Amino acid sequence: MMKSQIAKLGHVAIHTPDLEESLWFFNEVLGLQIVEQTNDTAYLRGQRDWEHHTLSITESGQKGVDHIAFRTSSADALSELADQFETNGTDVTYLDAGVESGQGEAIRIEKFGHPYEFYYDVEKPRAPEDQRSGLKNRNYTEAVANRIAPRRIDHVHVQDPSETATDHAVWLEDELGFRLNERYRAEDDELWGWWLAVTPLPHDIAIHREPPGSSEGFHHLSYHLDSLNELWSAADILSEHGIEPDGGPGRHAITRADFLYVSDPASGFRIELFAGPGYLNFEPDWEPIEWTEEDIGGETNHQWVGQGPAWDGLEYVN
Repeated sequence: MMKSQIAKLGHVAIHTPDLEESLWFFNEVLGLQIVEQTNDTAYLRGQRDWEHHTLSITESGQKGVDHIAFRTSSADALSELADQFETNGTDVTYLDAGVESGQGEAIRIEKFGHPYEFYYDVEKPRAPEDQRSGLKNRNYTEAVANRIAPRRIDHVHVQDPSETATDHAVWLEDELGFRLNERYRAEDDELWGWWLAVTPLPHDIAIHREPPGSSEGFHHLSYHLDSLNELWSAADILSEHGIEPDGGPGRHAITRADFLYVSDPASGFRIELFAGPGYLNFEPDWEPIEWTEEDIGGETNHQWVGQGPAWDGLEYVN
């Protein structure tokens, strides 16, 4: 397998018709920390995220996802990736430093209908002094966290029509150097789902297949929690706020992690709280695990314990 120029998932940028209501959900209910806010955009991150933001929310009157961003392994890797895309015939948009708050130069492409951003230089502001942990290997003190308090960004999950889903997964492997950890083969003997990673996590990105003619879409962004008990506490807190989870708490068969899904009432953007982390993969000769309905049930109902979310997603905002 090629050495990937991608280091990790960086952030997701979304749109909302009501920034104040979305901040109520993401900041007050979930407990993501607001790092910076302009007139129409807020930048947030988890308790132990280091980068400037792992989620940005822009009030635009629309609902949808603007882009998915990955950080490269170096500044040179970013330049090499841009050259690679152009050599392979992919249109590349170059962004100056500061176009996105807290971030250096970046590039954006669209592949299989998904808007991807890549960057290397990024600010890593420490938490304000009165919110800072006394432990140097943490950012925010637990004293300013609510009881959900997502720890760090974990992964994204997207969806593709059956015409392009396989090609998208192959592109992530062959051109970006992702490792395929797990996959699901449906009753029609075609692959339905792919779980791929550039880190030791079970997945940094997953894809599932939708029927022919469907639109590409974004299913969820995941943040990590430390334990299953924290998912039950999160479910309690959501209930107190009158918010019903989209699925869970439960346990995935694929990736073997505990989960709870919930959507922002204002934007419709779905968050998965992902505890575990399931497993960490350090094997240099990993062979993908393949699942079928005989193993764990149908493609849209393959949880080990509990009920998963609906498989509808959000569109991308042009």
